[in-house]
Amino acid sequence: MDAGLNIEKLMDSARQLQQGIARAKEDMGTLTAEGTAGGGAVRATVSNTGALEKLVISPAVADPGNVQGIADLVVSAVSHAQAALIARQEERVLPMLEVLHTELKNFSGLE
Repeated sequence: MDAGLNIEKLMDSARQLQQGIARAKEDMGTLTAEGTAGGGAVRATVSNTGALEKLVISPAVADPGNVQGIADLVVSAVSHAQAALIARQEERVLPMLEVLHTELKNFSGLE
């Protein structure tokens, strides 16, 4: 293959990747995720940065005598929400990285 064509193909792929990254960045700016604990008795919603945005505690577990239990459920729900957020972010970014990896392999002739 002509080196000039190979470079043009790589540059075209880079432009497409750049556009994909811009779309993903915009999409991830509004991304939120929810996690639950205690069978749904505690629900936590985190923002695209992982910050807690919303917390709902069911009255069924809101016993003042069980403060530590409630705290444990909150921590668990927030952890689950943050893990879900990371998974959703990876779903959007990993395909683009795989395309880039393939293009670089093709460009270098390491197919």
